[in-house]
Amino acid sequence: MASWVIEQGSALSAVLRHNNTSEEKTMRSAIVENNNLKIVDLPEPSPRENELLVKTLACGICGSDLHCRHHAHELADNSRQIIGSSIIDTSQPILMGHEFVGEVLESRDPGSPFREGDRVVSLPFLMREEGLVSIGFGSPQVPGGFSQQMLVDGRLTMKVPNGLDTGLAALTEPMAVALHAVNRGEPSRHHVPLVIGCGPIGLAIIAILKMMNIGPIVASDFSKARRDLARKVGADVVVNPAEHSPYESWQQAAGTESADEFGPISPLLGGAGLRPSLIFECVGVPGLIQNVCAGAPYGARVVVVGLCMEQDAMVPAFPILKELDIRFVSFYSAEEFGATLNYLANGELDASALISDTVALDDIESAFDRLGTPESDIKILVTPNQ
Repeated sequence: MASWVIEQGSALSAVLRHNNTSEEKTMRSAIVENNNLKIVDLPEPSPRENELLVKTLACGICGSDLHCRHHAHELADNSRQIIGSSIIDTSQPILMGHEFVGEVLESRDPGSPFREGDRVVSLPFLMREEGLVSIGFGSPQVPGGFSQQMLVDGRLTMKVPNGLDTGLAALTEPMAVALHAVNRGEPSRHHVPLVIGCGPIGLAIIAILKMMNIGPIVASDFSKARRDLARKVGADVVVNPAEHSPYESWQQAAGTESADEFGPISPLLGGAGLRPSLIFECVGVPGLIQNVCAGAPYGARVVVVGLCMEQDAMVPAFPILKELDIRFVSFYSAEEFGATLNYLANGELDASALISDTVALDDIESAFDRLGTPESDIKILVTPNQ
């Protein structure tokens, strides 16, 4: 394959320069450079050992993609502080897309269980000799799901079973995030969940809780459209926090006369007559964790899922005196990823209401803009080959 480089500062921000005269096959990809989202031609990727070349069938736009478009440098700096290295290289154009489903085109492993034409999903990583490489926050050498073709690691890849719809298969990754969050909450049959924020992750958590028959589920959001979707995916009580306290609504839903169902009880703060509380904070803006601590009942378990990238403040006396159990979550395990795929394929998990639209690659910028100021759009899928 001819070598190539990205020339910075060109009119297209990505010009291919070949070191020989052979014609190299290219594909269309969406890139972000200097906060601009554009479509360019890049060389088709070539799989290494244990890797599969796949044609991208569909890829969901994630909140992290929206953040990366306008705040890539901030994301790089924050990740460097947190994990010691940057998850993205802002000196190069960034190829995004990690919520994908694809069709196998080629495998370099003769013993691979995958064959041409198989539809597959994969954890968004390549396990290479130089280390773990992220798919969806990479340089042009590692295309993501907003490219016509991409590479996946055969060791982290799963076939799409039971004729599962391609669009629903693309939801495996975000629904796995929700499954992990719920698992970290360790819900029992007595818990009454309260979901603060009904964006994509909040709605996904509601769907997982509904599948697990944990409830009644109370959900809170300022947007009527999102409250309506929350009810559609499984919420039993929906609250507009501008009009009514979600914590008061939770108390009404959690009331019980059975002492066997009581949650934690404090001689100072009470708790008798209430089932245990499980709160999911799914907004990720400064002040929300303190707000939850102020509103939560004694002994509540709080799962923080919303990703706040700014400095925040809270008063520790609130969770201390209330003996709150606060857990922070991100990502998922390979087992949870596989379980999510099977839940979707077996019809146990209904996530179809989360897909609000499907667009072609040429319309990706308008899709990003719509999701940046959401009202009714939750999950927009991009189909790069259509």
